[in-house]
Amino acid sequence: MELLQGINGVYYLLVCLVLGLIVERMFPWRGGVNISLPRWLRNASLTFYNTLILSFIPMIAGYGSAVFAQEQSIGLLNIQAAPIWIQLLFAVVVLDLASYGQHRALHHWYFLWRSHRTHHTDRYLDATTALRFHPFEAVFRTATEAPIIFMLGLPPEGILLTYAVHVFVNVFTHANISISPAIDRTLAIVLVTPNVHHLHHSTKVEHQYANFGSAFTIWDRALGTFVPPSELAKDEVFGVDGPENIAEETFGNLVLDPFRTPEKSAIPKPAKK
Repeated sequence: MELLQGINGVYYLLVCLVLGLIVERMFPWRGGVNISLPRWLRNASLTFYNTLILSFIPMIAGYGSAVFAQEQSIGLLNIQAAPIWIQLLFAVVVLDLASYGQHRALHHWYFLWRSHRTHHTDRYLDATTALRFHPFEAVFRTATEAPIIFMLGLPPEGILLTYAVHVFVNVFTHANISISPAIDRTLAIVLVTPNVHHLHHSTKVEHQYANFGSAFTIWDRALGTFVPPSELAKDEVFGVDGPENIAEETFGNLVLDPFRTPEKSAIPKPAKK
């Protein structure tokens, strides 16, 4: 697990990204996707600044929180001993559930949606879309994970394993990869597949409020937000429609997007359920 610490975690992300780009070129789901170096650089720049910002506040970042909790014997697993494999599995499951909750909150509350909207405004889904997250969203996710890590005493190794799983799955589920319907249906019983997540990126508002899972579909299925991958149309339109869309996609507009409050927005504030 130490191989994913520090700069090695960045190398791991780059390896996953390159593999994703290679596979989607070999087995594309949709031909003619606009692949351009400027767009790739815009998406990658957001991840660069996310990493830079979080490096200055390690205590709210998952690994730093876990190390501190372990050193101070804070949290359930640091008080009650358990085999390491149980701790690792527990960490992955709990943090994936937390990711589901965070994702749902990012769509439910409009002030959070304005940060997450940066991710959804990408019209051309491919592996680089996995890099397109606003720094505000990154801070929100890590800050809301920290109390969970402290309370449960999740091990540092579990944080690194969850990072490895989520990075790989994030690249895989955004990539423009073609999967046979039979394999897709089978995998989607438990795992988020590209078609499952691509549906979430549809311009249709009802689909944007479905399929919030990061790695596992079990949370969507259990909580009534799952839409099967068979609903994804071959000509599905991705992105955000109306005044909430970014008219001119530049790095500056992506960074400033959370400060936009367009009138008569296409994505309404969600009704309380």
